[in-house]
Amino acid sequence: MTSIFSSTGRGLRSMRRRDALKGLVGAAACAPFIGHMRPTQAAAPDLQTIEKGYLTCAIAGDLPMTGVKDGQFIGTDVEIVGAIAERLGLKMKPALMEWAATIEAIRSGRADVMFGNMGWSKPRSEVMAITDPIYYVTRFLVQKPGKNIDSVEALKGRTMGTVTGFTPIPDMRRIPGLTELKLYDTSDAVVRDVVAGRLDTAVLDGPVLDYQIARNPAWGLTQVAMKVNPEFPVLTGRNHAVLGVNQSKCELFQALNQGIAWAWRNGINKKALEKYGLTNPAYVTPVEKPPRLGVDRDEANKIIGPMQSCRADFAAVFAN
Repeated sequence: MTSIFSSTGRGLRSMRRRDALKGLVGAAACAPFIGHMRPTQAAAPDLQTIEKGYLTCAIAGDLPMTGVKDGQFIGTDVEIVGAIAERLGLKMKPALMEWAATIEAIRSGRADVMFGNMGWSKPRSEVMAITDPIYYVTRFLVQKPGKNIDSVEALKGRTMGTVTGFTPIPDMRRIPGLTELKLYDTSDAVVRDVVAGRLDTAVLDGPVLDYQIARNPAWGLTQVAMKVNPEFPVLTGRNHAVLGVNQSKCELFQALNQGIAWAWRNGINKKALEKYGLTNPAYVTPVEKPPRLGVDRDEANKIIGPMQSCRADFAAVFAN
């Protein structure tokens, strides 16, 4: 199986992504981060991580959010988390895997944090500690021009695909009249079937498709924003892009979460997105009514749920 989501952005390749990156994962150097260091920065805290001094990151390796290229760990999410990790005295270490394996890597303790346009969902909040958003995402349908599929109603009689483990799947299973819902192991396989006409449309990571479609015009694909339907809130609504941490790692969770607030204050999120061509203001425009309210955050954005008792203060590290 060839990969169309290569870190080089060249489209179809003659080797699998895991083979192309073999030997780089676990040893990749960090790209220069959009940090905000200060001369008198407080001493880095002694955080418990899998490997002392390193932050092991479970990723799927889909640019522009995450990837490894020329021995460097790169991407929008990598830039944001990397700036925070730098403040915490941690070096980034990628752990590349299929997307469906990333949550289990966190739950089993094989990785410290997972990210890559990861959307918030209630089931995920029950098994992981989930941070505040690093940016916001809108749901799109990828398709051939002329399909004109832009709503739940327009999916009647159509075939649709996505990747196993993606957050809108429960909503997708309820679409009335959908001919078939196909689940795949990788985004590569989904896009390949849309290009070949074996799928009418698919739901994937919007930023990934924005990035790849612009670099591969021969695919003949476009993305169409879905019309909001309150009966399908995850599939059609806007969501948070977040980080996931093992629920036993209270201090790491709080350090990353407080670092995210610092990143927003200093414009690091916006700069990272723009660096990879994601300039749509929707990425940094808050969701009007976050789906997590009453689940793991309250109306004041205070933590509730499984992580409510988690307390740690890293104000000195993120003082400006």
